[in-house]
Amino acid sequence: MLFKREKYLSKIRPFYKTDMIKVISGIRRSGKSCIMQMIKEELTESGVADKDIIYLDLDNRSNMSIRTPAQLESRIDSLILDDDFKYLFIDEIQNVKDFEETINAFNTEGNISVFLTGSNSYLISGEIATILNG
Repeated sequence: MLFKREKYLSKIRPFYKTDMIKVISGIRRSGKSCIMQMIKEELTESGVADKDIIYLDLDNRSNMSIRTPAQLESRIDSLILDDDFKYLFIDEIQNVKDFEETINAFNTEGNISVFLTGSNSYLISGEIATILNG
């Protein structure tokens, strides 16, 4: 069971179904993944079907082979089963070099809400906001 971080959730909640890319950044072990899990749980509790929530943890052993934008795109495509609105969660996105174009491409499709976490200096610096759409 996770301790609900209402302060953070209340700030991001209005953006759950928008085309704005949501980036949760911070130092390692600061709770970014837990906040993303809480968002996922809230969506499930509100009635969003499991098939409409795509969650990729790029630190997980089963996803460690995803290191290029093409591999990331292929994995995401394999998890999209229909045209229903999707919520895409990618934990530790910095593990994919040059991920920005791939994320922007999915985001502009209009039927997907993107959530990212990351912990490197690039994501924390704010530079990411000028590269990602929304």
